[in-house]
Amino acid sequence: MTTDNATDVDGRTARWAGRRLELLVLAREYVLDQGVSNLTLRPVADAMGVTIATVIRQFGSKDALLRAIVEDINTELAVELRAGREPDSRSAEDLLRALWRRWSHDPRKQREFAVCFELYGLAIANPQRYRWFLDSVVTQWLDIIEVQLDQVSIAQAEKRNVATLILALFRGLHLDLIATGDTERVDETFELVVATLLNILGPR
Repeated sequence: MTTDNATDVDGRTARWAGRRLELLVLAREYVLDQGVSNLTLRPVADAMGVTIATVIRQFGSKDALLRAIVEDINTELAVELRAGREPDSRSAEDLLRALWRRWSHDPRKQREFAVCFELYGLAIANPQRYRWFLDSVVTQWLDIIEVQLDQVSIAQAEKRNVATLILALFRGLHLDLIATGDTERVDETFELVVATLLNILGPR
């Protein structure tokens, strides 16, 4: 007895065939809400309204799904920063404040950073498994910041180190903000960071 192949395909799987981007958006929202520490594919699939088979077919594995989500977040951030450039605001001070506003005062960004900090912990405990994250969370973010530094007068040879300093300071403040929710204190500390960075960079 033969069976029509179409009847062997789960209806939800067929529905989402070729719609990976929509699934990625749904998966991203689930991960931002639930975190990654205890993440498994079954509740993700249930929340998305598809089968585990569909998730695996579209993304391959849980780790591959997480990687796709992180890449999506990084890509979105880079697009936002490029779109948000202000040609008349080219000082280092203006740039730092613009970055901080975009990265710290948006509740959605706070959720994204919280997930990234969770992944940091997992990656430190298992660096081989999460090497892709450790590479992307440094290299890709430094590249994003360096693009913004093109707006100010910083020597090309200094840009990578300056970007590293900005990234380290911003991440420390973000971790504090997520852990404590003390926006006023962290914002005041950010102003101190700006003054310190400008002192290090000197007149620009």
